[in-house]
Amino acid sequence: MLVLNTIGCLLVGIVLVDLVWEIWPAGKTPKIAGFSYLEAQGDPDAFVRWQERSVAEQKRTGMNLMPDPRGMNPHALRPGPGRFLESEWSVNALGFRGPEIAVEKGEHYRIVALGESTTFGSTLFEEDRPWPEVLEGRIARELDCVKPVQVINADIPGFTLANNLARLPAEIFPLEPDLIVSYHGYNGFPFLLAQIPSVRVGARPETPPRRSPLLGRVETALRIWWFKRRYDAARSIDERALETDVHLSRYAELYRKLISETRARGVGLVLATFSMAVNRESADGMIGFYEPIFPDLRARVLANWLHTGMIRQFGAHSEVLVIDTSPGLDGAYEDAYVDPIHFSQVGRERLAAHMLNGLRKWLADSPAECRERSLGPTDARS
Repeated sequence: MLVLNTIGCLLVGIVLVDLVWEIWPAGKTPKIAGFSYLEAQGDPDAFVRWQERSVAEQKRTGMNLMPDPRGMNPHALRPGPGRFLESEWSVNALGFRGPEIAVEKGEHYRIVALGESTTFGSTLFEEDRPWPEVLEGRIARELDCVKPVQVINADIPGFTLANNLARLPAEIFPLEPDLIVSYHGYNGFPFLLAQIPSVRVGARPETPPRRSPLLGRVETALRIWWFKRRYDAARSIDERALETDVHLSRYAELYRKLISETRARGVGLVLATFSMAVNRESADGMIGFYEPIFPDLRARVLANWLHTGMIRQFGAHSEVLVIDTSPGLDGAYEDAYVDPIHFSQVGRERLAAHMLNGLRKWLADSPAECRERSLGPTDARS
């Protein structure tokens, strides 16, 4: 009986301490720490704490999300100001992150960027900018164009290629885009994993709603432990999985539809490969750093490898431009990411540079007639 009473008092004490921590000022420190491998100093527990804070902040702010008024997708962006930690942004009247724009493109050469939250921009700091905005700025600085080039960030967090395809007729094509740049990947990997029974692992356990965050974390840890028991097979993936014909997958079907619909509208299309903080060459310990929060990461790494091969094949056989984003970015956990897929500003700058390098010839041959601008010493350093 004494032991039971002791255990009961201990559990009550944990809950009380946890509740006090939530309301005590020390628990509300504004410092952003542990959001990357370097910030966490390689400590998985520090990264877990950061991720829990990130999820709580997203729930608190709502990330400008609202039910889709057209009923085509789970949600849309609510126009108005937005904030995440130290980063502030605005959603314009058309429902896109960025300044107000007209539906009619006028004299602009218009590029529309489609993707996932990696395109919307998981910005943390005041000076952070999503990669479409960085790309537009670099084009203006580095290229001299007959028509000004406008890059619209049309992404909505949480979306897949299927969600964005549903938006094309009513939200994207009315913008009269000259070019669509697709940077899809992670959110659609289940479309590929369904083709690989040996690594199908289901959905990652979510933190359950609990009054005590500490008890919620304990329950989540137990769920993840059970989840990883089923997931262990992914550590020794059958080599036959690497020979999967991805063109039979739902993902390939969606890409074919994107190619078909843009071609029918006379809109140019660029497909970009997807980059992650870790890849098949990454050290096992590096993947293990992220696994407490992303326990299916090894399967996702395999899916990205298959996805990259699929994108390259579409470029070879469908006459669409493919931009390889991997050099210096895929596997660059040291400085380019805040988690396995979302970029730091270093990563966003690097991705924008890849996009611009891949688009230089396209823009030169387009109605924008972009030519290299002579850079002064200051511009060259930037």
